[in-house]
Formats: sequence, structure tokens, C-alpha cells
Amino acid sequence: MALFSVYLPKLQTGTTDARFEKARFVRDGFSWGGFLFPVLWLLWHRVWRWALAVMAFDVLLLLLSHRLGVSPAALAAADVLEMLFVGLEARHWFCLALERRGYELSDVVQAESKEDAEYRFFERAAAQRPTEASVLPPQPAPRSYGVIGLFPEQGSY
Repeated sequence: MALFSVYLPKLQTGTTDARFEKARFVRDGFSWGGFLFPVLWLLWHRVWRWALAVMAFDVLLLLLSHRLGVSPAALAAADVLEMLFVGLEARHWFCLALERRGYELSDVVQAESKEDAEYRFFERAAAQRPTEASVLPPQPAPRSYGVIGLFPEQGSY
């Protein structure tokens, strides 16, 4: 079973059904696409800041390897470490990018697949949606007589 974070656009003047249509399900865990193709994965998912940071790190590694005469094996090891780091953090960065775009974390669902996570989330959301019969008018607040704490009469302290 995997965990899926469900992100919905922040509530505005639209209906909640419009929010559910734009729901984003992000699987928690290692990103193989982020590991194998770090910059392409980040650009595809519009994680611009981290894509620029990874590209700058690649350029810096290349410049340092030529300037300092670093061996190709050390350069390859640094690239693999960078790929591993992106694979581990890519989905977290994607969630942060969604939050910057106006989404908010709505729920966390445990499911086998994305389709199963969607089904469970929407089923739970439908069960929580109030019906017209369950909505009661607000009750008036109880009257206060000015008695506080252990004192039975007003002003007897």
C-alpha cells in the first residue's frame, strides 16, 4: 500500500465540485523518473526552482571537473548522488510547487494505485458532505448572568 497526498485548489467563490475536478494526487515515495531524468522530470512537473538548482549544480560540477582535474569516476559518483537526491526529494518538491500555485493539502489516502486513491478520496468526501436535512439553523447563545467560577453570586468575592 502506498500513501497519496491529495491537493485541492484553495476554496474561492467557485463550487466545491470545481475544486474536486482539479484534485491532484501525489504518491509518496521514491521517484524513478526524478532519479533517471532529474531535470526533465522537474521541468515536466513545473518545479522550476529546483530544476534551475539542479542545472546549476550540473554546470558547477562540470566547471570544477575541468578546472580542478577531477577524475571521471568522481564526477560520475557526484552525478549519481545528485540523481539519488532528486529521486528522494522530487515528489516533496512537487508538493511544495503545488502549494505555491494555490493548492492545499486536503487529505492523505492509503491505496494500492492512483485510481484506488481517487475512489477512496471521493467516496470519503461524498460521505462527509452535509445534506440539506442535516443542516440545522444556528442556536442562540445561552444567556450569561455574570457569575464566574466558584462564586455563586455576582460580586460576592
